[in-house]
Amino acid sequence: MITGRLRDEPTRPKVAAARLALAALASMVACGAPRAAAAPPSAAHETAEVLIVLASEAPGTIDPRLADLPALQRAPFSALRSMKLLAHPKVRLTEGEDVDVDLPNGRQLRLRLVQVLPDARYRVKVSINRPGQKDYLPLLQVVASRGDPFFVAGQRYADGTLIVGVRVGEAPKPAR
Repeated sequence: MITGRLRDEPTRPKVAAARLALAALASMVACGAPRAAAAPPSAAHETAEVLIVLASEAPGTIDPRLADLPALQRAPFSALRSMKLLAHPKVRLTEGEDVDVDLPNGRQLRLRLVQVLPDARYRVKVSINRPGQKDYLPLLQVVASRGDPFFVAGQRYADGTLIVGVRVGEAPKPAR
């Protein structure tokens, strides 16, 4: 009988070291190796349509493009007998950033998407001001449903009242 070890046979310390290295590798795979810091989530974006309407109590017509807006058929807007859509620019809202829209009376509408809520609603800050002058509407915060416009009114313009509506996102499509 020959005793001793063969030259290629590993020694016990080498076997133990190899097992330890394999255990460490398995632990890193199971627990996750350290990773580079994750990129911060990108800011939310949404399209909004600004409805700029000239309304009056004088007899006239209601612009057919405004007919599908139930809010304009309820008080206080129901007292207005004529409405004309002057403009309806679309803007891209980015969470945390201001977007300015010029109004025909020389003022500016400022919109800021504050937060996209989980239930298809949006928290939006709105202000109307004239550059270099006191704010007409210093700040208003609204929670708006997707596709359902909210309105700000009361500024005199031309022979009527300027009404500004904001529709964030598109209205959900009706189920078939």
